[in-house]
Amino acid sequence: MFTPINKTSTNVMSDLLTIAKDRGVAVDELDFDLLTYETYYKGTVDDEWQYLEGDNLLEQTTEIEIRSKLFLLRQEYQIHIRSFSPHPYLDLRFSIATDKYKSKAVAIIDPKSTIPLKKGVQKWIKEAIVRKQLRHGLMIGIFSTHLDQEINRFLLKIQKEGALSAPYRLPIAELFPPVPPTNDKIILHYKELNKSNSLIEGVHPDDLILEYVFAKHGRDGRACDGNHILVPEPVIRYAGQLVVDEESVKAEEDEESIRFYAKKSGFVQRKKGVFLIAQELQIDTASFKKTGSIEAGVDKEISLKIKKKVAVEDSIGTGVNIDVQKLDVSGTVGGNAKIQACEVTIGAQTHRHSKINVTEAANIHLHRGNLKAKEAIIEILETGKVEADTVRVSKMVGGEIIARTVYIDTLYSNARITALESIEIQTIEGEGNNLVIDPHALESYHEKIEALKIDIRAKTSRLQEQSKELIARQISFKEKHSRIKQFQQRLIEAKKNGTEPSKADVIRVMQFKAESEDLKKFSDTLQEAEAHLHALNEELNKLYEADLHAVVIHHGVYNGHNRIIFIDPKTHQNYAVTPNTQVTTVRLIREGEDKRLLLES
Repeated sequence: MFTPINKTSTNVMSDLLTIAKDRGVAVDELDFDLLTYETYYKGTVDDEWQYLEGDNLLEQTTEIEIRSKLFLLRQEYQIHIRSFSPHPYLDLRFSIATDKYKSKAVAIIDPKSTIPLKKGVQKWIKEAIVRKQLRHGLMIGIFSTHLDQEINRFLLKIQKEGALSAPYRLPIAELFPPVPPTNDKIILHYKELNKSNSLIEGVHPDDLILEYVFAKHGRDGRACDGNHILVPEPVIRYAGQLVVDEESVKAEEDEESIRFYAKKSGFVQRKKGVFLIAQELQIDTASFKKTGSIEAGVDKEISLKIKKKVAVEDSIGTGVNIDVQKLDVSGTVGGNAKIQACEVTIGAQTHRHSKINVTEAANIHLHRGNLKAKEAIIEILETGKVEADTVRVSKMVGGEIIARTVYIDTLYSNARITALESIEIQTIEGEGNNLVIDPHALESYHEKIEALKIDIRAKTSRLQEQSKELIARQISFKEKHSRIKQFQQRLIEAKKNGTEPSKADVIRVMQFKAESEDLKKFSDTLQEAEAHLHALNEELNKLYEADLHAVVIHHGVYNGHNRIIFIDPKTHQNYAVTPNTQVTTVRLIREGEDKRLLLES
């Protein structure tokens, strides 16, 4: 049988092991009660250990000193060592977990624990936790975590929700966790601005493109066992490594970092170790294997020149996307390639499954694909499709054009040309061509017509409703003020006689004037709406006359195998002719209520 003893200890677990060995018992058969404890510290200027009154270290010293490696901390415990005996009511099953520095500790309470909501349970739980803290070599009492409050919060949870259904983490200790150092680093912000797999990263003026983040020293810590936690020095690898072109990149510095911003639009390039904003890129070919897609955006001032011209290899490979402001391609554009640019020059040919969108001018040698542009200049159009404002083609062999104005030097066979204003051809050397004036074929014209029609319908409906409202208000006004002349006459007579007019008569006349003015304003508003509606209808009718202002011009002789068609944009009626002689111009003219084609040499 173990005889209890009292002992002064600085390491409870070590003393328990020693006594268990001396008495020939297992350490698990021993337990202890904490009677009292004392905390001592030795500061940076102290020759002797100082006794801590209470538990608040910060009343005697500072956080800076506590974190210092020169600061020392220890505790002495008066304990009563006895045989282990289970608590009659509390069965608190838990373990203690700490972070790797031992600067924070939590008790992880098993849901299988038995926790009675009896008087004194808070004290029992605290005693159990303190005993296990001391077994783990952790100090007690001096931490920022308020153990009593955490235990109360835990008990309140059980009181409200019942027994635990999952392990509960109860904070029991936290001293001063270390603050790790921050190593210096370089952030390539321009990569984040463009998260596609593009070969280049386009930037705007004042975009943040690079950043050098300064290294920061950490702070030493103090563990819950009283030991000092040493934090290493930060690693400095990149100081002075970022070199930029001052003509195109500007720098701003503060205590945190040096930030580098683009001074102009373009793409970020590193040339001979120097970061700069370039605006022209030259490559041999663009393919998934060599470059991937190049999508900087048409809003950045970037010119791409693809200079290699090889018969057996596309300059822009199959499926590659190009999105730049200016593109100059010496060779061919492959199938399913997509091009978006402001200006495009293609020195060879385009595949029939390629798609090219150009906001300004496109200049192509041989076009077989799909092109949308403001202006298209094509040497040879062969089965391809072109939609533009103005199209100029030297030789057209099949294919389709939809444009406001079209100019063709030589037209061969099986082509369809649709225009809003004019088609002008120097020579036709084939047959099966359709020359069509169809305003609705142009998206801009069609959208304008449809928007006008919707606007007119809405304003017409609104005007009809307001007109009915005006009539109703006029009738109501007339009925309400049918006796207004009598009231006005009485006011005149009162004025002549120098007597005070009836207050009711004054009010009625004032109401009449106010309502009359409101009615006039409403009527004027309706008149303005009618005038606006009339102007819209006039604008619509002018647009419907687009076919009457269009012309088809041919400077050669028709062979009787090419068809000219004018389509009325309002009625969609076709007016067609197949000339078989020299006809320079073909127009649609109005004769009374009808229209007819006019052929002139």
